[in-house]
Amino acid sequence: MKVIANKTCPSCGKAFSCPGEDDCWCEKVQLHKKDMLFIMENYNDCLCPECLGRFEEK
Repeated sequence: MKVIANKTCPSCGKAFSCPGEDDCWCEKVQLHKKDMLFIMENYNDCLCPECLGRFEEK
């Protein structure tokens, strides 16, 4: 995985790596539309794998 950016999660403050839009791990996370809207309205950047995973469809 090629790292394009080192980011800090706006939810928990944890540092994580982002490989970019074309090959990002987050593309594989399945979210309900209401959860995606909540994330977009409440956070100004990407969430870390752990925080985004809390929203993943079960």
